[in-house]
Amino acid sequence: MADYIDVAQARALSGLRLVLSPGVPGPWSEAAKGILYVKGISFVRVRQELGGENRELIEWTAQATAPVAVWNDEPPRSTWIEQLFLAERLQPNPSLIPESLEQRMVMFGYCNELCGEHGFGWSKRLMLIHPTLSNPNTEESARVFSAYIGKKYGYTEEEAKTAPIRVAELLKILGARLEQQRESGSMFFIGTELSALDIYWATFAALVQPLPPDLCPMPDRLRASYTNTDPVVQAAMNPILLEHRDMIYNEYLELPIDL
Repeated sequence: MADYIDVAQARALSGLRLVLSPGVPGPWSEAAKGILYVKGISFVRVRQELGGENRELIEWTAQATAPVAVWNDEPPRSTWIEQLFLAERLQPNPSLIPESLEQRMVMFGYCNELCGEHGFGWSKRLMLIHPTLSNPNTEESARVFSAYIGKKYGYTEEEAKTAPIRVAELLKILGARLEQQRESGSMFFIGTELSALDIYWATFAALVQPLPPDLCPMPDRLRASYTNTDPVVQAAMNPILLEHRDMIYNEYLELPIDL
């Protein structure tokens, strides 16, 4: 496992500090790490206590989750789009945002459907906790943790039941996009070069099928919960999506994943 410092230590430092949950391959966190890795930007890992009170983190960043990027004395950045623009400013090359306005609009639209509220990651989180919260025989400790996650993502039974449909719809569109790109001679989602969208999909694909244990170690229970079993979602999984995930990791991102 990678080395982490606590919040008090991090606040005394300058440079880039990235708040992460040790041992957990959360897609937003892995995407932030992947963007920094591609750009060659060094950072210090700061420990977030998953499910804990995180009082010092709240005092520092006004929230309790990960990832959060903090550069020098600038305000903390706790959303994916803020973190992407910070990375672009700190190291403009290679750029992960297309120069073309039209391509930028397309990329950010897709990225928002993956990373934003009610998007792919959001909906998969609802699917992940629904079996626990809907089962009256669930162990209390598991129910408490799922309720903590559910509060963050606005869990309701109705939202959880419709989540697979939203996920499947996006997967179909992503698969069709990659097929169209491949027909035009490109292996990427946007144009002919790597963009942030390629990294976001590669990291968020863990919520359907995680990388194998030798490339992404994680607790068996977490791996089981990440691995999709929903038939609606499975039917929408074009093989090209995981082929793309594997290509991006093998060619551009750090392997094995260091949690």
